[in-house]
Amino acid sequence: MTNSQLKYIILAGLFAMPFVPLIVSSSLFFPFITGKAFVFRFLVEIVFATWLVLAIRDESYRPKFSWILGAILTFLIVMGLADIFAQNPFKAFWSNYERMEGYITLLHLGAYFVVMGSVLKTQELWNKLLATSLVASAIMAIYSFLQLAGKITINQGGVRVDGTLGNAGYLGIYMVFHIFFAALLFVRFKQKWQKILLAIIALMDLVVLYFTATRGAILGILGGAFITFVYLLFKSEKNDSIRKVALGGFIGLIAFVGLFLAFKNTTFVKESPVLRRFSSLSFSEVKTQGRYFVWPMAIKGFVEKPILGWGQEGFNFVFNKYYDSRMYNQEPWFDRAHSTPLDWLVAGGLLGFLSYTSILLALLFYIFKSKNENLSKNEKAIMLGLVSAYLFNNLFVFDQISSYILFFTILAYVHSHASEMNLSLWDNISAKMTKMFDNEKGRPIIEALILVLIIGVLYFVIYLPWQQNKDLLEVLKTNNQGKVADIKIYTKPLSSGMGFSESLEHISQTAIAMATNQNISTEFKQELFDAVDKSFNKNLDKVPDDARYRLFYGIFLSRFGLYEKAIEQVKEAQKLSPNKQQMFFELTSNYLLNGKTNEALGSAKIAYELDTSFEEAKFIYGLTLLASGDTVTGSQILGEIPESKLVFDDRYLTILLSLSQYQEIINIVNKRIELDPSNLQHRITLTAVYLQANRRTEAIQTLEEIIILDPTFKEQGEYYINEIKAGRNP
Repeated sequence: MTNSQLKYIILAGLFAMPFVPLIVSSSLFFPFITGKAFVFRFLVEIVFATWLVLAIRDESYRPKFSWILGAILTFLIVMGLADIFAQNPFKAFWSNYERMEGYITLLHLGAYFVVMGSVLKTQELWNKLLATSLVASAIMAIYSFLQLAGKITINQGGVRVDGTLGNAGYLGIYMVFHIFFAALLFVRFKQKWQKILLAIIALMDLVVLYFTATRGAILGILGGAFITFVYLLFKSEKNDSIRKVALGGFIGLIAFVGLFLAFKNTTFVKESPVLRRFSSLSFSEVKTQGRYFVWPMAIKGFVEKPILGWGQEGFNFVFNKYYDSRMYNQEPWFDRAHSTPLDWLVAGGLLGFLSYTSILLALLFYIFKSKNENLSKNEKAIMLGLVSAYLFNNLFVFDQISSYILFFTILAYVHSHASEMNLSLWDNISAKMTKMFDNEKGRPIIEALILVLIIGVLYFVIYLPWQQNKDLLEVLKTNNQGKVADIKIYTKPLSSGMGFSESLEHISQTAIAMATNQNISTEFKQELFDAVDKSFNKNLDKVPDDARYRLFYGIFLSRFGLYEKAIEQVKEAQKLSPNKQQMFFELTSNYLLNGKTNEALGSAKIAYELDTSFEEAKFIYGLTLLASGDTVTGSQILGEIPESKLVFDDRYLTILLSLSQYQEIINIVNKRIELDPSNLQHRITLTAVYLQANRRTEAIQTLEEIIILDPTFKEQGEYYINEIKAGRNP
């Protein structure tokens, strides 16, 4: 294959990259994440292997040194060390299907950067790549417009468009990048039709950005535009036309913000789902968000491991250990601090954070210091605006594959425009590599080794995780269809691999659901139980400090009646996450089921006292008090629970039934009928209670009422009536 052909393969891969964010793979688990990530990795591996061959043959394609490259290499080395010493090194390297990050993704991003910076050497190529990315953003915008029109489902629900990214926040920063890309090409292109087309795409992207209602991205682009205008005001001559544009933009931004503040309490703003998110922004609202609780946890995690941190994907250990009991109304598991700087501070400690920051500083250094022939004044202003918007947005979110691609594209763009610099260490390495590659006899061997290596990488990095993902999805699809497949279908995803933990979580739930299915043989249930049990032990042997999976294992054992073993696991989970009420709820349940009422009461009381405003904790504590015989205190606690919860929560009836308080149960069920008269199941429950209380005449009367209300119940109801009259309980 000729060098020219190799170059075209690389360019084809690089120019396909902007379309990766458009991929949604419904045939994979986590379709908005995994499909994009697998294709990204595949493209990077192909272009990187091809570039290696080209760089061996032609030294003009070998990477030049810049401080951006140096910072990225330093970051990769530091994070590699952090991941080696991580709480869960395997997950730190491979990540999982939900995120598809880990060190493996950092390596791909580094390779992507090197290839772009080495091959895209002309402004024409960069213009075409950015224009291609804008075409992809226009497709994304059209897709989003169809979501707004109700033709395509908004995947995360609500009114905030999310495009093919599945998350409005991800779409927001995606559009921010492309609005600045359009501005960059607008100042560079000369033809009128090009400028009009760029303006149209930028406007489309801006409209979509607005309807994502993503506060970080929208405030980021406003702040980025402000930085751009201010830079131009200071760097432009008085008579420069661009200075007038910058002054107009500066005044316009100030006026826009002022008008919004003046009208933020008007009906128009309050009735707008987008504007309302900004008008309601206040410290009191912030205190209700997850970030208010998890950011202090991240700081505590950093203080505990300040040098190299917890490794990538290690935030869940920090979250569990320093869980704030006030988070009971938030999602139960956080695996990110939802702030990129804090995430790297936790993942890589101070060294990881500083090495990540060095990438940003190197980027800003070259933007400011680039000669005008490399980056014009206008281009510098736009780049500074883009970087500012991105950094502001990332204070409140974390990166994902689409934003990573765009950010590393910018890094490569500035790197390629930087003047080549000499560094003795880099020059020495380059000289040695040149000497080795100039050996004509050795080149074919090296190229063959690259081919073998890339085949192996494709198999282990792409194929095996992809196949395991497909295997897990097959289990989930079988479950959704209400079918039971061959046992191998359920055990296959439990083989070792990046999807092992997620497979274990879902297949354990499958086993629990099957446990009560009378149509499934005991042998099948036992075989599935054994496979899941073995997998839990395997997982916990490798990662003993994972509170989440210890809890899941305890829940799994409990549902199979192994209460002592379940208690053992949940107690270990509780030690790892001492302030999480869910741990105590599960302990309380298992103690009660195991006949240990005093221990149950102790666990329920701790959960309640962690935060007495938590209604569920209060409810469980009240029920446990009743179960322990303390009806006075129990009734007092339950008196603080809303009537609707007491009436419709079957757990309350279960406790009353265990205490043989039939009249109280009858009163509650009658209240259910009063509040929800169309639900005949309440009357069936009432019938069962009457039978338990040996009030058989009233049970028959209730069944007769059901038959009148629902004639289709007649045959079944008359059968029950005849059974009751015969002295049997149907």
